[in-house]
Amino acid sequence: MPEVAESAAPIFIVGVGRSGTTLLRNILNRHPRIAISDETHFHHYVYSRRRAFGDLSDAQNRRRAVDEYLQIEYLRVFAPDRTAMRARLLREATSYRALFTAVAKNYSELQGKQRWGEKTPNHTLLAETLCEWYPGATLIHMVRDPRDVVASLQRMPWGADSVVRNAWAWLRANLAARRCCDHPQYLLVRYETLVGEPEREVARICERLGEEYSPSMLDATEPAVSRPHVPWMERASEAVTSGRLERWREELTAEEASQIEWAVGDHLEAFGYQHAAAPASFAAIAGGLGFAAWDGFRTRLEQLPSTWYRLTQPTRLAKEEYWIRRRITKRQSRFPGTG
Repeated sequence: MPEVAESAAPIFIVGVGRSGTTLLRNILNRHPRIAISDETHFHHYVYSRRRAFGDLSDAQNRRRAVDEYLQIEYLRVFAPDRTAMRARLLREATSYRALFTAVAKNYSELQGKQRWGEKTPNHTLLAETLCEWYPGATLIHMVRDPRDVVASLQRMPWGADSVVRNAWAWLRANLAARRCCDHPQYLLVRYETLVGEPEREVARICERLGEEYSPSMLDATEPAVSRPHVPWMERASEAVTSGRLERWREELTAEEASQIEWAVGDHLEAFGYQHAAAPASFAAIAGGLGFAAWDGFRTRLEQLPSTWYRLTQPTRLAKEEYWIRRRITKRQSRFPGTG
């Protein structure tokens, strides 16, 4: 067993949404020593607004950041006792790194676990910062076939309606995470390998983490620390299965598949996937770009209330989150699928 076996070094899971980040989190959370917190959205709600909140070593700035952050819905699972959590953060969160650490560690301590970590898919945008902040950490980059990711995103109320925009989201997130590939913290995990050879792949991940592999990690009857709180996370709590592989062949049209492959270009093969659709025609490309532009414009209109708060009152986190959640809730009736 490696010397890091007794380490409390953190574990971070990043990757575009619908790439298997929740599935891997649930698997790791069945380990007797590991507790990976669910999505803190720390980058979106706090770190990207650090100029607005100011230096957290200043007590007044820290109090404002802590009080605003603790009001968002995502933090409820981390702060069942909001008073105690607030006291801890006011005491410990003297920097943005310390604030993030305290929130995630609090979760693992509530579970009685020694290893802490965090899983927010769009923390691909924070990946380089995490590598800098935590030299001994492990950054797990989950990658999944972009066609399967897009097919799944098409059924998500928070995804785009345009396959081209969803393909670009896949590309943007994975390129951001891959910038860390030369860091010693970086570990690439493919969804296809995880569900195709789960015992072997989870054992490999445990070896990298310096932890003993436990068969209970793949036992879906074992609790994974927290229950899914939205419909699209339910399948990740079930037994690991390869049944979702290449579902895009059934769920996407030939034109949509060709548009996705065109949108990600050479990066498809660079990430280990093969072209399977016919090359996109000029008409398919033009149609895809046209709909992407319309979908983007429509999305920006729907997001105007949340965008207004982000731009004009960037520290009013709960107000922005309210409008984001309201938009998703309004769209959710159109998206019954969870795959």
